[in-house]
Amino acid sequence: MKFNVHSHLWNKHAFLSASKYHWVNYSPEQLIKRYEAVAAAAKGTEIHEHAAWLIENRHKMANHKKALNMFVNDAIGFRMSPELVLYYSDNCFGTADALSYTEVPDGKDILRIHDLKTGTTPVKMTQLEVYAAMFCLEY
Repeated sequence: MKFNVHSHLWNKHAFLSASKYHWVNYSPEQLIKRYEAVAAAAKGTEIHEHAAWLIENRHKMANHKKALNMFVNDAIGFRMSPELVLYYSDNCFGTADALSYTEVPDGKDILRIHDLKTGTTPVKMTQLEVYAAMFCLEY
């Protein structure tokens, strides 16, 4: 038998996949809610990729009090690196949205970590604290 080749789908995940089969028991309302959550996550990924490109290329945004604009402009202003992987082990690593480390002569070095939030979940400092711990463990 000659199987169909769907190379355009390699490394992609279907919304209605066999490996996450619980959707077969969802009500229409649950299915809509799940779809909206997946779509919001994909949009957040696109926004993060766009922000990283802007920071990497030092393209400032309009000076508006919008999360994306402030995040990008602050990261550029503080000369931060976007999408920096912090690694302690294969079981403990993460990607900081923007990070900089400045050595200061008086020994009070500055570690700056920024995280862009695009969702609706309440923000907590714990994520930044974990990134700081990973940075200290790696460097």
